[in-house]
Amino acid sequence: MRRRHGWRLVLLARLRVSGATPNGISLFAIGLAALAGLSFLFALRDPPHYGASLLAFAALCLQGRLLCNRLDGLLARRGGLVGKAGEVYSDAPDRLADALVFLGVGYGLAPWLAWGPDLGWAASLLSVGTAYVRVLGLACGLREHREGPMARRPRMIAMSVAAALAAVGLALGQATAVAWLLAAALAAVVLGAAWTVAVRLRAIVRELESR
Repeated sequence: MRRRHGWRLVLLARLRVSGATPNGISLFAIGLAALAGLSFLFALRDPPHYGASLLAFAALCLQGRLLCNRLDGLLARRGGLVGKAGEVYSDAPDRLADALVFLGVGYGLAPWLAWGPDLGWAASLLSVGTAYVRVLGLACGLREHREGPMARRPRMIAMSVAAALAAVGLALGQATAVAWLLAAALAAVVLGAAWTVAVRLRAIVRELESR
């Protein structure tokens, strides 16, 4: 276990020495999400090989965002840098980051699928909904409910895998198949996020009624 997380601890130490802060890392994650969203937006509007590079870059940015989401909390706890507004910086940027990614994918699909932007908006709103329900449970004085198949990490992993596969597809000249692949990934996020909202709401109601 120590070996598995050793590289992360080394990175934390270097970030601490360089003067990085948890809040700064959280904001940097928004930048990565914005770059991923822009890459998705333009990938299907460029020649196939250039678009493939954009999609590969998007996958890397999404993985970078996930890493930032782990590092900000670790740096705050291990580095003694827990701030009074830490929860705001930890949670609010994630909602914006989700929207930037999914809207980028949705509007990037517009030249191929007219309803692509609608799918992007649905994914964005339902992703925010999963966080809203989680915070709602806390507001009701309950434990933090993280049930459901499509929390933040699974969403980004799904889109990272889709981006990597789409990059291969574009490199092979299969633009139409890539458009449907990305649409399917968005649809999976929409359905999974809706399911997650329902599961969390049900758990919250049950817990409140059992009191």
